[in-house]
Amino acid sequence: MNLRFVVSFVLVCAALLVGGCDDGRKAPGKVTVQVANMAPGFGSLSFQREQESRNAAELPFKSQQTYAYDADTYDFFVVERTLSDADPGRTWTFAPTLEPNTHYTFALTEVAGEVQPVVIATPPSPANDAQIVALNAASSLPPMDLYLERPGVGIAGATPRGTFGPQEQIPPRTLPSGDYVLFLTAAGNPADVLLTSSQFNLPAGTTSTIIVVDERDQGTAVVSGVLLQSVPIPLFDVNAPAEARVINAATDRAPRDVAVNDQFSPPLFSATQFAEPTPYAQIPLGPVTYTVTPVGNPGVLELQLPTNGVIGRRATVLFSGPAGALLASYAEDDGRRLNREAKLRFMNAASQFLSVDFVITLPGGDPNQPFPLAQLFAPSISDYAPIYPGDYELYLFQTGTVNLLSGPTPISVAAGGIYGALAVDGPDTATANVVLLDDFP
Repeated sequence: MNLRFVVSFVLVCAALLVGGCDDGRKAPGKVTVQVANMAPGFGSLSFQREQESRNAAELPFKSQQTYAYDADTYDFFVVERTLSDADPGRTWTFAPTLEPNTHYTFALTEVAGEVQPVVIATPPSPANDAQIVALNAASSLPPMDLYLERPGVGIAGATPRGTFGPQEQIPPRTLPSGDYVLFLTAAGNPADVLLTSSQFNLPAGTTSTIIVVDERDQGTAVVSGVLLQSVPIPLFDVNAPAEARVINAATDRAPRDVAVNDQFSPPLFSATQFAEPTPYAQIPLGPVTYTVTPVGNPGVLELQLPTNGVIGRRATVLFSGPAGALLASYAEDDGRRLNREAKLRFMNAASQFLSVDFVITLPGGDPNQPFPLAQLFAPSISDYAPIYPGDYELYLFQTGTVNLLSGPTPISVAAGGIYGALAVDGPDTATANVVLLDDFP
């Protein structure tokens, strides 16, 4: 074989490979997949393809991730987070076949405390119209009718886009692009409106996925929607009220009145007692100013705190400090209870210390070893910390020191519980006390 023949043969083979003409084989089509955590009983879920744990995505509730895969059949894994070495966690698997020219949404829903992945497949979007598909992931609620109407039109005389029970889908629908409002009603009863959303846009040439979710006491609404486009858009009920509660942690421990937007007679909360959270009460939507006064004496303003009443949300207002010079902290509350986890939140009203560390150990553990779960100035409120059910000991330290202010305080937490620990000034200038709140006995 001469050199000229060898070179020609190599060039021909290279041309065949570059042109993709190896026995007529073509590269598989690409598929777009949206993955969304719609399981309210889980703090977060991890999603991964095959055993590629290094590429796992952590998905908090109502969040989404978008992936591009080759059209093929895959094993996908959904993993529940673990909160201790003794907890093996749980894993769910599913193996869909991804077809080319199809858009997919994997909705990680929940039924009876277990993750149930739902695969939603939609054809390519029409070029000049919008396409929607819907899933009812509210597994504990009865069937619903879904309406999509132009803003200001309402549903009087309208026909539902579909009816679906728990875990059921409304198949793809094509409709003109533009702005819409989502309505959910009890199935067959348009007078029983469960949700009226704010307006949102459905662009031409796109597919939007609407997922109905059980709020599970996250706020004041029973149900909400999530619109999956390039990012998840929450669709809250515009008629859901805002609510708030107050915790009086003033240094003198005297009761206080708390008024909202200068409504002093009667105040929203009368004679709030020291370190006892009030019940939740409805507050106006939009700008809200809390005013704290001595009981029955609205002429003495000890605190004015401007905030906002948010549709469907609950909040806690904590105030502390000496009489006449109170300070306050405000935080939104999350009443969503988790299947196998407890939620623990810390509040600091110990105003005689610049900052306080909250440390949790197992019974008999060394409080100088763990990192604090929270470091808080007074007054302030932490985020919720997930914690494995069981028995623990709580310590308070002056931040940046080994000065023990309180502890050990034995505590026990259970799955699904929501707990609060409030630090207040102790009987002397070197100590603090702990007040246990919410689900603590």
